[in-house]
Amino acid sequence: MVTLLHFWKNAGRPFVRRCVTAHRGGGFLHALSCFKERWSTKCHYFVHIGNCIVLLAINQKDMLQLRSLSVTASLFGIAYNLLQPSPLWAPAAWGGFFISCHLYYIAQLLRDRVGITLDADHEAAHGRIEEARCGTFICRKGEPKKWVHYLLDGKVMLIDGSEDKVVNIVPGKGSWLGEFFDPAEPEDHWATPHFHQVSFKCIAPRCRLLTLEIDSLHRAIREAGLAEAATRAEISDLWGKLRGSHHEHRRNTYSAMLELAVADGKVDAKEVELLNKWKARHRVPEEDHEVKLAELGWTAEEFASGQRDPTRRGPRPLPKYRPCCSPTA
Repeated sequence: MVTLLHFWKNAGRPFVRRCVTAHRGGGFLHALSCFKERWSTKCHYFVHIGNCIVLLAINQKDMLQLRSLSVTASLFGIAYNLLQPSPLWAPAAWGGFFISCHLYYIAQLLRDRVGITLDADHEAAHGRIEEARCGTFICRKGEPKKWVHYLLDGKVMLIDGSEDKVVNIVPGKGSWLGEFFDPAEPEDHWATPHFHQVSFKCIAPRCRLLTLEIDSLHRAIREAGLAEAATRAEISDLWGKLRGSHHEHRRNTYSAMLELAVADGKVDAKEVELLNKWKARHRVPEEDHEVKLAELGWTAEEFASGQRDPTRRGPRPLPKYRPCCSPTA
């Protein structure tokens, strides 16, 4: 650090003053030419400083600081490449590309750190932002229905009354966890207790939700004359869930077919052929196949041979890539 300060005092600062004077007299291009002429023989300084910044960046725990320092290091790298006697345009262009990638994710990080201010309608429904960790039930079947949730970030599993997964819900169309408005219900509908018919469970590392008191929300919608708009939004939400459930239905069908095929402890060639065709046609992941086999007490090797080893009893260990949450966890 002392060396850098000494260098700045004896070489850098006087040179900057000369380049500023040149810029005033001969224009920006002349100043740029002056800069290159002065620093082309000392371009190795840019490599050393850039690498020191990279070393500092990789020791940061905060992602925003890491990416900001990476942008700075890339700028020094670009300067080094362009100060060569024959400028290295290709590495400099890649450096510019890396900088644009870092800037994109820096914008995402800054957006996530901005606090959310609820508007008057959300405040009227006692709105608040909540977070849930993986494996947390946001609401369970049979619990009183007092709040309605909208998924802002993460992934939530919808589980029906028989503890089977129906669909995974992600942010976007179909992100309401439950019915948020029914135009046919009477005004005093929420004066009596109502209960959840399904369960919702967070299956992402973090789920971020907008939570609204359902009774207050319905009153606010009716008093503001937004019943028609809320009805259209409810229909759009249901269509989103229907599209998402289509693929899950195929995967659940494959699980049922596999369970039936191995029920007698044997799998013949025709059953394997049928299962493979269904799996390929509907793009069922191999992970789902192996997880389901393990849940049924089979290994992939036993399935390939067509018969379960009768000497092996008890549940088989599940594959490492099993989802962090399951409907029965």
